[in-house]
Amino acid sequence: MAAAAPVMGESAGGQLAAVAAQRARDENGPRLLAQVLLYPTIDAEADTASRIEYAAGPVLSAAAARGMWAGYLGDMSNAESPLASPARADSLVGLPPALILSAECDPLRDEGEDYGRALAAAGVPTRVRRLSGLVHGAYNMSAFVPRVAEFNAAVADFLQPLTSRPRAGV
Repeated sequence: MAAAAPVMGESAGGQLAAVAAQRARDENGPRLLAQVLLYPTIDAEADTASRIEYAAGPVLSAAAARGMWAGYLGDMSNAESPLASPARADSLVGLPPALILSAECDPLRDEGEDYGRALAAAGVPTRVRRLSGLVHGAYNMSAFVPRVAEFNAAVADFLQPLTSRPRAGV
């Protein structure tokens, strides 16, 4: 069997990574080492304080996020599916360890952090860290935002102990 690997994504990719982790668990998919979610969008219809506080952005507005969800889902009634909104899964038990990094000035901040708390409540080893002063999409701004190194350091710090465990049969 191949060694387990992490799944990682940012923003909508974080949603896809969270869904991939759930599907891998539920459909006898590959064993995942971890899930790393960078300012993920987790629930198309989340009603959070950060969606109100940062409704106008910067970078991502709540209206733009709704428009992206509408384009992705086609019909917003599809938002109820955990395949679209992983926070709506019947159970989060048995998912791989999770790292959720949120950006302070982001309308998606609270839904990612809420998902982290839900994972932890389900017994999933979870770390949630808010990066103060950063905006949605900061991870892709390394040429302009030196603090992107904080994302990389947090991911490396989280994954290092998971990847250094002795492997069965070795």
